[in-house]
Amino acid sequence: MRRLSISASHIFKSIIRRTVLLIPAVICLAGVAPSTAAASSGGGPDFAAIDSYVSKSLAGTLGFALSIVHGDQVVHAKGFGVADANGSPVTADTPFVLGSESKPITALGIMQLKESGALDLDMPVQRYLPWFRVADPGYSAQITIRQLLNQTSGLPPSAPFETSVTSVESRVRDLANVMLPAAPGRLYQYSNSNYDALGLVIETVSGQSYADYMQEHVFAPLGMTHTYASEAQAKHNGLATGHQWWFGLPITLDNYRSDYIPAGWIVSSAADMSHYLIAQLNGGSYAGVQVLSAQGIAEMHRGDAKDGNRSFGLGWYDDTVSGIPVVFKDGEAVTFHTDMILVPGTGWGVELIAGSSSLPAANSINATAEGVVLMLAGRTAPFTLSPLSTYVVFDLLVIALVGFQLWSLIRILRKPVQPARATSVRILRYMIAPLAWRLALAIAALGFTFVIFGGMLGISPGLMAETDVGSSLIVVSVLMLVNGGLRTARAYLSIRPRSIAPVAAVPAALQEAAS
Repeated sequence: MRRLSISASHIFKSIIRRTVLLIPAVICLAGVAPSTAAASSGGGPDFAAIDSYVSKSLAGTLGFALSIVHGDQVVHAKGFGVADANGSPVTADTPFVLGSESKPITALGIMQLKESGALDLDMPVQRYLPWFRVADPGYSAQITIRQLLNQTSGLPPSAPFETSVTSVESRVRDLANVMLPAAPGRLYQYSNSNYDALGLVIETVSGQSYADYMQEHVFAPLGMTHTYASEAQAKHNGLATGHQWWFGLPITLDNYRSDYIPAGWIVSSAADMSHYLIAQLNGGSYAGVQVLSAQGIAEMHRGDAKDGNRSFGLGWYDDTVSGIPVVFKDGEAVTFHTDMILVPGTGWGVELIAGSSSLPAANSINATAEGVVLMLAGRTAPFTLSPLSTYVVFDLLVIALVGFQLWSLIRILRKPVQPARATSVRILRYMIAPLAWRLALAIAALGFTFVIFGGMLGISPGLMAETDVGSSLIVVSVLMLVNGGLRTARAYLSIRPRSIAPVAAVPAALQEAAS
């Protein structure tokens, strides 16, 4: 991934400007009324109200698109904002990188091959990719196609996205050095490598390239005319520009990963994805074309692998939204974020796709898509913190944390060192504790964010340090440690004269006694 190059003065001025201008927005957050999808004159959902809700919930996002299906019909599709630096308006046909929404599309290709009799989901991957390996030879022979699909192969979380772009096959061959934390089938772990391997299985079994197979058997039958498994094709046909938020600044990045296409870099539009949703809601059928059997669709949606309170099926999560049973999949591609939700019980489907993302603002898309589902059900959508409002809060929080640490440092520096008696309680309270608890807190926060959370997202420590969350955490942690270290040093200096004086006085006392 291209590294971010932003001047410190530009960032500082931007944060101050946003803080000054947008403080009223923070004050008013609690007073923003939730949105309700009032019935239109025809008795159906009020799509104008839904558009208004989406626009407010995604305020600050440069470009995004929404599509809604009901039964076998696209009932609403609209673009918002701009797609590129030229100001081209986003339409329902504007292509965006899907992120992990690519996974259930790849799963559809696998299920087609399964129904044709070309493969068996419960057979080992090595039957179709004889060279497939992980570090443990025994585990290598045990991993099945189904385990790849439902993320229970044992492969650890996704490989970092800032490494050099290679190829799908190279990524899968690199798994030969990967140690599995558990035996195949024992542990749910979300990994892009599972779906990269499935992309190669499609190629091997079909005798076609992944892109050609998907175009012939998925995209074309579903009328997905703005969907691509190639960056060159996508750019030629108007691929939207992706942005990475950095303290509220949308930074343009080109980070397309051709080595992760089956797992996360299929490109599609809101309109095209509505066709895919219709097929998922109607037993594999779209416009009279059957791309998969109804039984196959049901198998894809059935969650088999537990992930907290939800389950992961063959590319999809089985979950609820405010008590409404849904099947959903979201997607994160560093500079794009997407979410699609199916409500099988009522036949509604929602696709929401945006050309920007970041750790603080990623939840805005998911929460907004869920709000649309509630509005379609005639319920009130809860207030959703937009990316713009999120960054007002985030920037203020960072300023407050950094400011408090600087104030604390200045305060302790201005306070004169007072001599004190070296008791064990004082040593523990004033010399050990100030640095110890700050060190423990910094290690815990950095460890969770950079190692655990970053590993779950496929973000290495180096890349995490370039994000606004990572850089802020580093700055605050360093200031905390400096603060703690300074307090420890001052405590040492305050007790040092008293603790040394009795020792220094012993020779003099002996000399006086001798005389």
